[in-house]
Amino acid sequence: MKLYIVTPAYNARSWLPGCVRSVADQTAEGIHVHHHIQDGQSTDGSTAWLQNWAEQHRNIPGYTFSYESSADTGMYDAINKAWSRMPEDADITAHLNSDEQYLPQALHSVARVFETHPETDMLLTSHLVTDLHGNYICHRRPVAPTRWISNIITEIITCACFHRASSFRKHNVCFDTQWKSLGDIFFYRDILRTAPRILLQPSLFTTTFCITGQNLGWSETTQKEGLLFDSKQSALALTLRKPAILLCGLKRYTCDLFLPPPADYATYRRNDETRTIKIIKRPTPRWGCRTTGQE
Repeated sequence: MKLYIVTPAYNARSWLPGCVRSVADQTAEGIHVHHHIQDGQSTDGSTAWLQNWAEQHRNIPGYTFSYESSADTGMYDAINKAWSRMPEDADITAHLNSDEQYLPQALHSVARVFETHPETDMLLTSHLVTDLHGNYICHRRPVAPTRWISNIITEIITCACFHRASSFRKHNVCFDTQWKSLGDIFFYRDILRTAPRILLQPSLFTTTFCITGQNLGWSETTQKEGLLFDSKQSALALTLRKPAILLCGLKRYTCDLFLPPPADYATYRRNDETRTIKIIKRPTPRWGCRTTGQE
């Protein structure tokens, strides 16, 4: 199977090596991985690094790499541009931000799931939340998204979501670029309106999501867009937001009760060329209960 992974980037030189390496080492029998970086004309040396990486990884079996550095209007515009380049023979696609990483053999496992379940349009997996240094904070299981909740909050995290390319092309859902931070809500709302066949794999951990301290979700842009979003909501929707968040969390915690917790994981630290293995001493599905899971 052929996987097409896209990554938007802007002045992400310190994060790109780990992200790119975590995709490049996913090669396995029966799959081909293509990684495309859509860079927004970075000024921090990112393009030079990308060019060097591309030149050094031209003939890797099962792996190809491309990048483009051009002006865009933000992350969502970059992702749309990257997806517009998706080759016709791609079987699976996903997007991975530059400060996120795939765990070892994640894409091989994803490909096997899609092969085993040919009816699946979208696959939702589990992910780990880490701090700036790659230390474990918590883990998060996927939940079955519902139409009514999707109009209020986002139940799906992009880094652990994978699409069957044929279904994705058919419905041609793109990010609304008028939003700079809250576009995920509208993107998944529009996807759910196409009634995709969704498969949850809570026992499959595929990705790390890093709390960098500069995540877009905690930015001033998000705060401003949040106020705009609220101004467009009905009184009922605003009233239901807190119950929706609680329900989503309850579904995650309930799912976690019946599954073995993650014991360890391996990621790249900044410019390291090999993964570092970390042991999870106190696994928890509760985000925010502590700064780090390392003792």
